[in-house]
Amino acid sequence: MRTVQYELMRPGELLAEKERFSVAYLPVGPLEWHGPHMPFGTDPLDAQAVARGVAQKIGGVVFPTLYCGTERARTPQELQCMGFEEEDLYVVGMDVPANPVKSCYFPEEAFGMILREYLLQIVEQGFRLVVIVNGHGASGQLATGERLAREFTHNTPATVLFTRAMQKLEEGDQRLGHANISETAMQMYISGDSVDLSQLPPREVPLKTCDWGIADALEFQGLGNAAHTVEQDPRDATAQLGRRYVENGVQRISDQVLAAYAELEPRQGTKA
Repeated sequence: MRTVQYELMRPGELLAEKERFSVAYLPVGPLEWHGPHMPFGTDPLDAQAVARGVAQKIGGVVFPTLYCGTERARTPQELQCMGFEEEDLYVVGMDVPANPVKSCYFPEEAFGMILREYLLQIVEQGFRLVVIVNGHGASGQLATGERLAREFTHNTPATVLFTRAMQKLEEGDQRLGHANISETAMQMYISGDSVDLSQLPPREVPLKTCDWGIADALEFQGLGNAAHTVEQDPRDATAQLGRRYVENGVQRISDQVLAAYAELEPRQGTKA
């Protein structure tokens, strides 16, 4: 299989691929708590696996993963949905008080500066399309990535596309979340040895978000259950399900990239 990783490519290989299909992928995600059963690099590792899959499928070069991301303090409404009753509690992202280790979150403005500089380095290498493959769903992360993608697309010779590594398998898919069944399954497929389900309690013990820092996506939307427990249980995860999510991300992003690449030619002459 051809090399798609920038750090492993010789100059001639890089120039040839850039001439053939001038697309660069940048996987992004923070080092973040994902329950006691998952590695801290879950988000960037997911993004990296999907980015490499896309490059191997349709072409392009994958730049070294940016292990960096941001989070905001939870609102009182969000904390209530997560099962907290204390007033004036301050929780950033998924760093609930019960966690024994903190996540490595960057302030939103610092994350924006770091991502901006990395994008500048890639654009200066002459890639026509840059694809940010994001593994983290925080609102600040999404807003920053989308803002920079628009800014670079309108103010540089390159087009920048902001995408998400994990996407729904079908319209009604409710399994997405944080360290729940979907992310656990993806990590089991990508690097199975890094997942240890025995670190979670026995099946009869419900997983409360405020105790474990694990949550369903619906919970963040205020649509979780009254007990504030995880319904999409990570203990039900399988590598087979994880493969479906990875392959789904690869296919969906491949379609986005090919569509965006097909539109590049008429736009090239309109940029400064």
